[in-house]
Amino acid sequence: MWGAKKRRIAELQDRVEQLVDERDAALRAVETERTARSIAVRQFCESETDKVRLTGRVRHLTELLANCGKQDGAETRRLKTRLENMRAAVRKYRKEMDGQARLIRNQQQLLDTLYGLDTPAVAEGAQWQQRRHDRLPGVKL
Repeated sequence: MWGAKKRRIAELQDRVEQLVDERDAALRAVETERTARSIAVRQFCESETDKVRLTGRVRHLTELLANCGKQDGAETRRLKTRLENMRAAVRKYRKEMDGQARLIRNQQQLLDTLYGLDTPAVAEGAQWQQRRHDRLPGVKL
């Protein structure tokens, strides 16, 4: 009788250790995803800032180009070249920004999967959560 109980206790202790290891692995995965997401968000913000700066510069050069009709042809060509270079840079940064946005969406999906937020049970409860009267004020779902 005592032997069976000791074996059962040993089995349960092994299972607890296994579950703790699985939990630790999941926590490491979540931390890795969190770090990757914060890096992607920072890069996205940097590219957004560059895009805004370049867009303003393109507007300025467009205005200069509109006013350069009174200037000589060499200056006009120089400004047109600069304007085309800036437009190419804006296209490049927009493409990069779109890539970062896709990366962020993919990482958010992975994070949702890790936390189990993309299961049918969560989706089915979404309507009920919107109608709850006891949820915390200011919490948007």
